Amino acid sequence: MFDKNTLTLYRRLLGYIKLYKGMIALTIFMLMVIAAMEPATAAILKDLVDRSLIEKDPDSFLILPLMLAGVFIVKGVAEYFSKVASQWIAQKAILQIRADMHRKMQFLPLPIFQQYSTGTLMSKITYDVAQTSNALSEAWIVIIRDSLIVLALFGYMLYISWELTLLMLLVGPVVAWIINKASKLMRQSSKHMQSNMGQLTHQLEEGLVGHRDIKMYGAEHYEQDRFHHTANELFKHTLRVTKVAALNVPLVQVLAALALSGVIYIAMQLSAQDAFTPGELLSYITAMALTFEPIRRLTNVNLVIQKGMAASESIFDLLDQPEEANPGQLRPAIQGKIEFKNVNFQYLNSNSLALKNFSLDFPPYKTTALVGQSGSGKTTLVNLIARFYLPSDGDILLDDTPLNEFDLNYLRQQIAFVSQNVVLFNDSVRANIAYGHTEYDEQAIMQAAKDAHAWEFIEKLPQGLDTLIGDNGALLSGGQRQRLAIARAFLKNAPILILDEATSALDNQSEAMIQVAMDKLRRDRTVIIIAHRLSTIENADQIVVMEHGELKELGNHQQLLALNGLYAGLYQQGALEETTHVSDPVNSI
Repeated sequence: MFDKNTLTLYRRLLGYIKLYKGMIALTIFMLMVIAAMEPATAAILKDLVDRSLIEKDPDSFLILPLMLAGVFIVKGVAEYFSKVASQWIAQKAILQIRADMHRKMQFLPLPIFQQYSTGTLMSKITYDVAQTSNALSEAWIVIIRDSLIVLALFGYMLYISWELTLLMLLVGPVVAWIINKASKLMRQSSKHMQSNMGQLTHQLEEGLVGHRDIKMYGAEHYEQDRFHHTANELFKHTLRVTKVAALNVPLVQVLAALALSGVIYIAMQLSAQDAFTPGELLSYITAMALTFEPIRRLTNVNLVIQKGMAASESIFDLLDQPEEANPGQLRPAIQGKIEFKNVNFQYLNSNSLALKNFSLDFPPYKTTALVGQSGSGKTTLVNLIARFYLPSDGDILLDDTPLNEFDLNYLRQQIAFVSQNVVLFNDSVRANIAYGHTEYDEQAIMQAAKDAHAWEFIEKLPQGLDTLIGDNGALLSGGQRQRLAIARAFLKNAPILILDEATSALDNQSEAMIQVAMDKLRRDRTVIIIAHRLSTIENADQIVVMEHGELKELGNHQQLLALNGLYAGLYQQGALEETTHVSDPVNSI
């Protein structure tokens, strides 16, 4: 049941309950009371036979029934308080585990999120944590209570007849071997169950998020087959655990029953030779019988422990992941000058560099547009600026200071980011615009909405700024969602602005309004744009043409067209889609 690995895991898991020493002490005291009541029952039965039935002691007629009733009353009260206290301890521990996991998820580096699917992470914090609940509430209670009960009963049995009791203990090594074998089988299957549940959660999430595409491509049966396969694997491993657990308990009980039968036979022979009084014989057999149930529970709790330990491995695998490195402490005022010096970067599990010996200056208060085919390294570039990744080689400087010398949280506070993949939260319009901040006043939020041309639809919503927008803004149109994201950037007012296809969901008329609004947002800050629409890049101060992680061309719109190189080729192929824009175009967006 408890090999070295299991002990290490369980000790760490129990570390979550050590803060509640008072409740633990109360629980253990109640368990000791429960354990003491078991041999007391057998002892009272001895006196009932010897004193009441044989000796006809009149005093015992009243005292012994009252004592027996008292034993069950005390035991019932102790069981109540031990149950409530242990559940309180377990739920407090579960609350802390979930809080630790949620906190860990907030500070994990981006590559970790690429290793785990969203469904797997959700399964860890929901299903896996629930599996540890019984190990924190039921398992240690059963182990302590029933071990104390068995010890108390065996102590009493040794007092009655140590020879017969030693005979009972001969089956101990065989029982231990059965439990150890079952533990290994159940742990292995429980691990498979954790994995299957993660896959199941992931497939459910994909089905809910991609329900439109599933319907459009007629893939309902395909998704059903995928789900059925994973669910069937979960069923197989669950049934395997059940079979092992179901066989484990009867085997132990059969062995105990055989030992009991042998002991009873010998005890009857001794009783016939007056080595036992009738009361002692009945009391001894009762004590032996009373060991059956705690032994059964101790054997059965093995399943709970193995499931809990398999889940604990999954939980601690996440909790032990390293958080984002934050060696920097600098928090100076930011101008926005960014320099890449001979930067190389390679993603995990990739055979090629995403950026190759890349050098580039992003002048402060100017706009730089990044252009290139998919996979050219544009997004990698902005991810490195935000320190979502660290370069493999080379240096990235901000205001002539290495990027890793800045405090990470402070650095990201200096960057506003608007992506084509808008992320909104199931909250009010107000909370989404002011996301992550509570210090903005009503007027500032309204002004940011107006600057982003979002106020025109916000004021028509049923509750205005207090309107709930649904999961990822599901109750809004694509253009409305994007304008809320732009309003968020207006409100942040950071010195560095990164726009990744920020107007891709807008029609031409809406984009023209946003372009005018962004002219105000662009002033006095460093702007980096990833875009394909000509209207968003043709007036940038510099345009960077990238290919396979390398800088191929650098200049403004006219200079690059005159080169008749990659930029001109992209323009002629229509990779840069020209759109209608206002007569006074925005310089850098």
